[in-house]
Order: sequence, then structure tokens, then C-alpha cells
Amino acid sequence: MSYFIGSFVFNYEYYDDEDIIDVIDGQQRLLTITIFMAVLRDIAINLGHEKFGKIIERKNICDEDDDGNYSPRIIPGESSKEFFEDYIQFSKKNIKEVNLTKLKEEHKKIVHNYNYLKDQVEKDISKFSALDDKINSLKSFRKKIQNMKVIRVQLYSEEDAYEIFETVNARGEDLTVSDLLKNLLFKKIGRKLNKDIIINKWASIEENVRNADTDLKKFLRYFWLSKYDFVTEKVLFRKIKYGISDHITFLEDLYDASNNYLKIDGGTEQDWSDIKDGYKIYAHLNGINIMKVSQCNVLFLSILRNFDKLEVNPKRIFDLIEKFTFVYSSICKQPGNKVERIYSRYARDLEKAVNQKSFKRDDVNRLFDNLEKELKEIKPSPELFKEHFMKLSYKNSKKSRMLVKYIFEKINDTKNNYKEHSIDFNVVNIEHLLPQKPNQDWNLTLEEIKPYVDKLGNLTILSHKINSKLGNSPISEKIGSLRDSKISITEELVNHLESLNFQWGEKEILERQEEFAHFGYHHVWNF
Repeated sequence: MSYFIGSFVFNYEYYDDEDIIDVIDGQQRLLTITIFMAVLRDIAINLGHEKFGKIIERKNICDEDDDGNYSPRIIPGESSKEFFEDYIQFSKKNIKEVNLTKLKEEHKKIVHNYNYLKDQVEKDISKFSALDDKINSLKSFRKKIQNMKVIRVQLYSEEDAYEIFETVNARGEDLTVSDLLKNLLFKKIGRKLNKDIIINKWASIEENVRNADTDLKKFLRYFWLSKYDFVTEKVLFRKIKYGISDHITFLEDLYDASNNYLKIDGGTEQDWSDIKDGYKIYAHLNGINIMKVSQCNVLFLSILRNFDKLEVNPKRIFDLIEKFTFVYSSICKQPGNKVERIYSRYARDLEKAVNQKSFKRDDVNRLFDNLEKELKEIKPSPELFKEHFMKLSYKNSKKSRMLVKYIFEKINDTKNNYKEHSIDFNVVNIEHLLPQKPNQDWNLTLEEIKPYVDKLGNLTILSHKINSKLGNSPISEKIGSLRDSKISITEELVNHLESLNFQWGEKEILERQEEFAHFGYHHVWNF
């Protein structure tokens, strides 16, 4: 019986000169098969059948030349090559003794896959008591691997290979533009720089992007959009391959951009302390990150890359984009591809402006003014904003908690005219005035309150200490604790409740939420 494991795309472009065949699609499957063969080899040797184990290594994991020297059949990327050779292909080191806490993420995956496959094989052969039966079972596994069927696609150009890959690989998960770019940079720079320099630089890029809680292909595209031209992910690699001639500088630019991206999408206030109004810029970025919107990072990459050349404080742009993003994306859910094109265009215009010999600071001010005008033109109407804002409800998730606290903080600060407050909004609790599980004094069922109990109009924010005193009691019993709050938005709520004689139900909740919508659009996120 044979098994079909799909199509493999191979590029023979470098075969004649370097005796190397590039695996464009099928890398993971070939590496996994190699790991599986290493498992069979190691189990056979542990069972005392070293001869069979060495046959697997010589025939399936490596190739043997006329002098009896072994060379690996498959060569992983540079960042995994040495580890894969030592622990899998030649078993120079015992994989069971590896310290997982000190490993790179990709090395951890190799160890995890090896251990998983080894456990499965050992579990399968444990049903046999005789040694010969165990070895025959290992041989059966090996035979099944050798009999697997594939479709081989053989091409002689990296671009053609990638084109075929895009066509045949509907899953889109085996290979990405980041894999292709990494391979390209190693080929182009490998003979000019020490490979360790390239490995470490690329590893730093990956770590920065990972710590920014995004993926590498998105970062690479955003970087390109911020400096070169607007492209889709599908054609990005082709653009890079034919558009970049100085690959060393390109790698350095990517590295610098990854540091900036981490600062934008995962930095701390301390990261911004060395620039004027840095803490304000950080606050704007923090708000945007709470909204989980990233298209504007394209423009922010350009601003940070050219920060020392601007001669203009860009704080107002961060403020503008935070307000626009809340209205346009977070609340009204308008199409992101439209603003992505706008941000890309202004990012490239900024790049071009500051690098001209005739550059003047007025050029940047004019560019920022035009951006503000264009964003105002596509800003959703107050009616649309209100319609979507009225749908907002609290959900028991980190994302929802952060967004609700953000909304209340911005409303509170605006009402306070941004005076200093002593409340740390990271350590406040969200309080339901009408409890999610009201006691009998409320005379309401869970089914009755379900449509409105989690609405923003039913919520406020309190310090942990005050919040812990409140239960499911009626408003009249909660009011004493609510009066202890020093948060303006809650003080205002207390006065409102007293004016209503503590009457609190669906009508009052929706009216308060509507007030939030009006105040938010015309005062908090107005531009």
C-alpha cells in the first residue's frame, strides 16, 4: 500500500553551478520525514540493532560517497542547519538532553516533533515482546515512507517556482514571502558577509516582530508599503527580488524598521522618553493598539524612519490617527484596505519629501494638513457612529475590557479637560450598575436583562477597593460606595442617579449610552 502526500515544487536554477536543488514547496514534509527516519534509526540502535540503524542513516537520512563519507540529503535554512545536523541527521548529540528553555523557537519545534514521533512509534512497537518483531515493525514503517507517492514539479527559475507554488498550494501555509526573502538574502549576502551576522540580524528581526505580536509577512509588507510602493502580499517577493540591488542595506533597513515596529506596536512609555512629547505619542499608540488596528503602522514606520529629518513635531498626526481609527475602524468597522492605501501613499510622500535637497519643514506640515483633510472626508457621519456605538456591549474578554476602559478613560479625561488624575486606569474594575445576576430586589429575570445589561450605559469604572464592596444589591444600596469614587465619570453618574431617584432600567441605560455616543463623536474623538 502506498500513500500520496501531495505535490513538491523544486527549483533547479542553481543545480548546475552549486549542485543544489531548492525546495520551494515541500520543505516541512521533507524535514518531518527526515525526523521520522531519525526516530526509526535511534530506536533501532537503542534496541541493539545498530546495523539497521546505520542503514537508515546512510540510505535515508544521508548520502554516502565512494569513500564512505556521509552528507545530508536535505539542508535546512541556516538558522536551523547546525542544530538539525547535530541532533537529527548525524545524532552527534543526544536530543533527550537538550535544554528546551534555552532553545530558539524553531529548534523547540524540531525537538517537539522528534519526541512526538518517537512516542508514537514506541507505543506502536510496545505491543510486541520479541525483539525481531519490534525490528520488523520499524522496517515496515520505513518501507511505508519509501513507498509514498508525490507529484514532482521541476522548474528552473525561482519566480516560476513561486508562481506554481501560489497556484498549487491552496492552504497558503507551507511557504510565505518571508521564507523566500530569507533564502534570497542568504544567497545574495552569504558570500559578502559572515553568515553568523546574517543569521543574528534575521533572528533579531523575527524576535522584534514576534514581540510586537504580529507576523513577519505583515511586517515585511508594511515596511515595503511605507517606503517603495503599494503591493499585495502575492506580488511582494517579486517586487523585492527585482526592485532591490543592495541587499546588505535592505537587510539593515529591515532590522531598523523591526526595531521601530516593536516601538510602535509593543513598546513601553520608556521607549519614547528620549523625544519631545514622547509620552503623549506613546499614549496615542497605546490607544490604537487597544483597538487592534494596524494599517496606520505603515505611516508610523515612515515617520520614525525619518524622525530626525522632519523638523516638525509629528504628535498631532498620532493624535489625529488615534481619533480617526476609533471612529472609522473600531466603532464603524469601515474597510481597512481603503485607509491602508492612504497611509501608504502619505508614507512614501513623506519619504520622498524629507530626502529632497530642496526640503523645507513646510513640506511636512503641508503633507500632514492634506492627510487630515483626506481623513476628514472619509470620516463616518455622526448618525453612522451613533448607530454602531449603540451596539457596543461589554464581553468577558481581555480585548473587550481594555476597550471599555479606554472609552471611559478618554471620556473622563475630556470631561476633566485632561487635568492630571490620580487614578491608574490599568488597575480599575468595570462595574455593572444593574448586575449581570441581579438579586430578588431588582425584580428582573436574566432573560429580561440580557439585551441591555452589558451595554456601556450600564457600566462605570471604580477602584478595586470600592468595587469589592459592591454586590448585586439595588442602586440605592450601592450609592454610598459609589460616592466614594474620585473618578469624574463616576461622580457624574452618582449625580445622575440621584436626579432619577435611583430609577435604573433599560430606558435609562440606553439614554446614557446615547449621551456617550454624542459626547464621544463631537468632543472626545472629534477632529
